[in-house]
Amino acid sequence: MQEKEISHLREKLEKAGLLPLRRQAETADRILKEKLEHVLPGAMAETAADCWIVIARENNDDPIMRTLFTSDMPYARRIAAFVFIRDERSGDVRRFYAGPSSPGMSALYERPAADGDDGLSCVIRLVKEFKPRNISVGTSSQFGFCDGLSATLLEELKTALAERAEDFVSGEDLSVIWLESMTDLELRLMKTLTQVTADIIKLVFSSRFITPGVTTTTDLEWLMRDCISDLGFINWFGPDVDLQRQGDQRTRIFEAAVERGDLLHCDIGMAGKYARLSTDMQWLAYVFRHGETSPPNGFSELLKAGNRFQDIVCSFFKTGESGNAVFQKATAQAVSEGMTPMLYTHPLGTFGHGAGPAIGVYKDQSGSIKGRGERLLRAGTCFALELNVCSRIAEWDGQKTFAYLEESVCFDGEKVTYLSDCGRQTSLIELRGLAAPF
Repeated sequence: MQEKEISHLREKLEKAGLLPLRRQAETADRILKEKLEHVLPGAMAETAADCWIVIARENNDDPIMRTLFTSDMPYARRIAAFVFIRDERSGDVRRFYAGPSSPGMSALYERPAADGDDGLSCVIRLVKEFKPRNISVGTSSQFGFCDGLSATLLEELKTALAERAEDFVSGEDLSVIWLESMTDLELRLMKTLTQVTADIIKLVFSSRFITPGVTTTTDLEWLMRDCISDLGFINWFGPDVDLQRQGDQRTRIFEAAVERGDLLHCDIGMAGKYARLSTDMQWLAYVFRHGETSPPNGFSELLKAGNRFQDIVCSFFKTGESGNAVFQKATAQAVSEGMTPMLYTHPLGTFGHGAGPAIGVYKDQSGSIKGRGERLLRAGTCFALELNVCSRIAEWDGQKTFAYLEESVCFDGEKVTYLSDCGRQTSLIELRGLAAPF
C-alpha cells in the first residue's frame, strides 16, 4: 500500500493519540491508570471480591495480563504476579505487583518483594498477611481470557495455602466486568479505530485496486492486511474477503477472481499494539456490469432488510437483559416481519470476541447459550452487531443471497450508538468504472 493511500488514515490516528507508537503507548498507560482507579474498585465491590490474583510464568501469560501491564513491561518475565486487595470498609483497593518490573509498573503498583522473593512467594505472603475472605483466580469454563491460571501454578498456590484451599473462587465475574467496562477514553479511541476500519474497507473496495477478472478476493485480503500493518496496527483475525455470484449457489466464495456483477463482502478487524482495543466490521460492495447505472434493486432491498434487523436487535438492548433474551426477542420480531434472520452478536474490547453477553452464535440459532448467553447487558459495553438476512433476488433468477453485516457499536445503558462517524452501512459500496484486465 503506497504512503499516499494511507496518509489520511494516519492523520486520524495521530489526532486520537494512537500514533506514533510512543504516543499510543502513553495513551495505553493512561487507560490502565484510569481503569485501575475507577473500574477495578467497583468491579471488586460488585463481585464481593476481597483478593484477586493474576499470576503467570514467562511465555505463558494469563490473557488478563495484557490489560494490567504498562507499555514498558508488556509481558511476564520469570514469574509475574498481580495481587489486588480490597478494603471492605473503605472500598479502596491496594495494588501489588511482584516480578521483574519497570518504571511504568512501579508508578502504578506497590512492590512487595523482599530479598530472595519470587512472584509466587510474594503472593503467598500477601494472602497470609491480609487474610482475605475469598481469593479470586483465573479459572473459567466459559471464557478463555478468564481461564489463564495454569494448572501448575494453581496447584502450587493451593499447596502453599492449603488451609485456604476452599476459599479459592473463580474470578470470571470480576474479570468480565474489568474487561467489558469501557472508560470514556477507550470509547473515544474505539470511535477512531472504527472509523479507520471503515476507511480501509472503502479504500480497498475501490477501482484503485480492483480489476475484474484479475484481482482475487485473496489479493484484497492482503491489501487490507498491508494497510493495517503499514499503520502500525495488527489484524486480530483475517481479514476475510469473499463474494456471491449469480448462478453459483455458494454463499461465501473465497480465493476467486472478482467479476462484474459480483456481490463482494469483507470481514475485517484491527487492534492497537499498545492500546489493546479491537474493531470488527462487515460491509458489502457491488461490482457493476457494463451498462449498469445502479445496483440491482434486490440487493438494495436486502441491505434495507439488514438495516431493519439491526434496528430490531438494538431496540431490545436493555440494562439487565440477558444475551439469550435479546436473541429470542429480536429474532422473533424479525421473523414476524417476514425476514429470515441469523443473529450472532458479541462484545468487543481488548479481545475481538470479548467479555460480556453473547447474543446468538453463527449457524447455531437455538438462542440458548449456556453461561455466555446468560450474562446480562451492562452500560458501557461495546459490541460487534453481527448478523445476516437473506432473500431471493429477482435479478439473479430468484437465487438465495445473503447480506452479511457487522458494525462496531456501544450500549450506554439506554441506547445503542454506532461508533463510526459515518454510522452504519446503508448503501452498497458501488464499484463502477473498473479497469479492464490487461
